[in-house]
Amino acid sequence: MADTRLGEFLRARREAATAARDRPPHQRRRTPGLRREEVAARAAISTDYYTRLEQGRERHPSPQVLDALAAALELSTAETSYLHGLVTPPPSLPAAQAGTEALNEFLVLVVRSWAWGPAYIVNQRSDVLSANRPAQEIFEQFEFSDNILRMLFLDPAAQRMWADWAAFARFLVGGIRRMIGPVVVDDPATAALIAEMSARSSAFARLWDSHHIDVRERKEKQFRHEDLGEISMRFELVAAVDTPNQYLVLHRTFAEIAGQPGQG
Repeated sequence: MADTRLGEFLRARREAATAARDRPPHQRRRTPGLRREEVAARAAISTDYYTRLEQGRERHPSPQVLDALAAALELSTAETSYLHGLVTPPPSLPAAQAGTEALNEFLVLVVRSWAWGPAYIVNQRSDVLSANRPAQEIFEQFEFSDNILRMLFLDPAAQRMWADWAAFARFLVGGIRRMIGPVVVDDPATAALIAEMSARSSAFARLWDSHHIDVRERKEKQFRHEDLGEISMRFELVAAVDTPNQYLVLHRTFAEIAGQPGQG
């Protein structure tokens, strides 16, 4: 399965890569992205070797080859890290433990005391595990409130409520791919969620199949609240060492960032 994931990732990023620097001026291409031989030439490896990587017939590319492929495909730092993880996955919690560990008490304390905006805890599948009152007030406006992926892609209100729906959808799917890493099939609950979402949402399926890993330097959301109007917020994700599958999501409104008092 790891070989298949590596090939899928390489193919998706090759098809999304720009070929401009390898193409003579004004020459049109019949297909988007790079050809296999172009990636191989950029990475200084043989086309046959690269083809075997995409097809899963080559199992152990070296770190040097992976770095060369990352440069050839112009991958980001996060995408390069993910590529290496497909070949040598980092140590992770057993699947049975990953979804059943108790909530980290310190993350819960932060959620309860956070006074600058919505705060909640999610796991690697974006299941909502705990939320403060401002977050609950937002979640109450959706039909699906137990999982952020379902909320964003399956709830009819999502595209109306998220002023920047397309940008956040791309960020969320890429972020979840990073959080679950290359071992999605090792966690049955996560694999089932991805299969469900792919079957029920073509928008999710397209983003998931693109293998894009989105990392924003400035994490922002724009919400349309039925009572409060449009709200702009900065947000950040925080994890604790002892519970790596739990993520604290903290929001601050721009009024709070500017030093104005919050509204509760």
